[in-house]
Parts: sequence; C-alpha cells; structure tokens
Amino acid sequence: MSSTITVTALLDRYAAGERDFRSVNLSAIDLKDATLKGILLQGATLRDTKLLNADLTGADLSEADLSQAGLQKADLSQANLEGAQLRKADIREAKLHGTNLRGADLTEVNLSSADLREADLREVILCGADLMHTSFYKADLRGADLRGADLFQVHLKDAYFDEKTKFNPGFDPIVLKMQHWE
Repeated sequence: MSSTITVTALLDRYAAGERDFRSVNLSAIDLKDATLKGILLQGATLRDTKLLNADLTGADLSEADLSQAGLQKADLSQANLEGAQLRKADIREAKLHGTNLRGADLTEVNLSSADLREADLREVILCGADLMHTSFYKADLRGADLRGADLFQVHLKDAYFDEKTKFNPGFDPIVLKMQHWE
C-alpha cells in the first residue's frame, strides 16, 4: 500500500538526506525544476505528475507508474526505469543517456528530440510513440516493439536490434545503420 506525501514534505526530507521513498504516492503534483538525484522511487505512483526540467540523474524509478507524467527536458541519465509504466507520458527533449528502461511500457509517449544514447531498451513497448528527432545511438532495442511509432528522422545509428525487435511493415533497420545482434 502506498502512502501519499506532499511536495513540501518530499523536498524537505530529501534536503535532509533521505533518499528512500519507495511506493509513495506522488500523483498529480508539481515537481518542476526539482533536483532529486539518486532518489529511490521504486514502485511509486507518479501519474500525471509534473517533472518538467527535473534532475533525476541516477534515480531508481523501477516499476513506478509515470503514466501521463510531464517529463519534458528532465534529466534521467543513468536512471533505472526498468518495468516502469510511462504510457502517454510527455518526455520531449529529456536526457535518458545510459538509462535502464528494460521492459518499460512507453505506449504512445512523446519522446521527440529526447536523448536515449546507450540506453537499455530491451523488451520495451514503444507502440504509437512519437520518436521524431530522437537519438538512439548505441541503444539496445533487442526485443523492443516499435510498431506504430513515428520514426521520422530518428537517429538509430549503431543501435542494436534482434529477430524479436518489431518494426513497422517495410522498415529496414540496416538502411539506418542499426546493428543486428546475433
């Protein structure tokens, strides 16, 4: 069972050195511009939460529910979002360099102009996602489902795919210089 916490209480406790906020309910609150480096929000509920320009570098958001969250320009570099729910989240221009998103549900997210270089996206669901101008340089997309995603001007050079990776019909990953993992 998750407990609800106010923005003020979260920020005060974080400033005092506390980092463990597992399974807390932070739905529909405003954490715009917050610095929460290394915070532990495993299994937390952050539905509709505003995290615009927030610094979540190295945060653990595994199994968290970030559905419809506003993460525009947030820094999630080196964060753990394994198994997280991010359905319909707005993640435009966010930094996700080296982030673990393995098995996350990113259905219908807006990731346009985001930086996913060297991110672990194995078995991620990106169906219907807006990926325009997104960088996946050296990202691991093995087993990912990209059917219905907008792949217009996506940077996929040296990103990894395998026989389980699902693309739109007619999409040729080799033309975009992706690397086949055998």
